[in-house]
Amino acid sequence: YQKVWLELQALAWNRPELRDRVACVHGEWRAVLLEAFEQASVEHSIDVPVGVLVTLVTTFNEGVILDRASGISEGHAELLEWIERWLDNGDRRAK
Repeated sequence: YQKVWLELQALAWNRPELRDRVACVHGEWRAVLLEAFEQASVEHSIDVPVGVLVTLVTTFNEGVILDRASGISEGHAELLEWIERWLDNGDRRAK
């Protein structure tokens, strides 16, 4: 899936007639994430607007996907560990 999504995005960069479709699919996925993150942000006491959080996560994820497709993984594990600690700290503060 990840490689196919990158390929579709690359096609859309060079074929404007595909851009609207790629943007539409991204918008549909964003809507799913907005709903899911709304509940999660409350549960984890994340004081960030949900739309901002979804944009951050989708942009982060696209970067990780691109890195991995290019054979790059340096720093990914450490970043994910930091995110887990950040979420855990938020959970503890909420309790």
